[in-house]
Amino acid sequence: MCLGHLHKVVPSSMPREDGGLYWGYKVRYASNISSVFRECPYTGGYDHAIGTSEHGLIIKSSELTLPAFRHLLIAFGGLAGLEESIEEDSGLKGKDAQKVFDSYLNTCPLQGSRTIRTEEAIPISLQYFQEPISRATQQLEGGTS
Repeated sequence: MCLGHLHKVVPSSMPREDGGLYWGYKVRYASNISSVFRECPYTGGYDHAIGTSEHGLIIKSSELTLPAFRHLLIAFGGLAGLEESIEEDSGLKGKDAQKVFDSYLNTCPLQGSRTIRTEEAIPISLQYFQEPISRATQQLEGGTS
């Protein structure tokens, strides 16, 4: 049923930029961890980079404080985790995963299995980060935290 409304294709950024609405997240393929940072689409890179791992620091979401940011990166590893991705990257070989990222967190501490599939980890982690990201965004916009 057509109600006579005009439909127009708009950039995916429009709901966020014009209305301040959440409109999903962006995913991009990177050949290795170094290229995630090297090929960052934002001038100046990421303000804050978070690695997620079962070996990461366990902090309650309500106690996590993120700095104000414009471009946040949240990285998820494959089956063997970010640790293996770092070890296999010739540009990062021998580096500690906790030094590659500004924060290295376990967003699913009670996972109940050895691994979590990436497609499961993303919504779980986005829920985990919802409150800390909201507080950081308010800081950036000059609101109270």
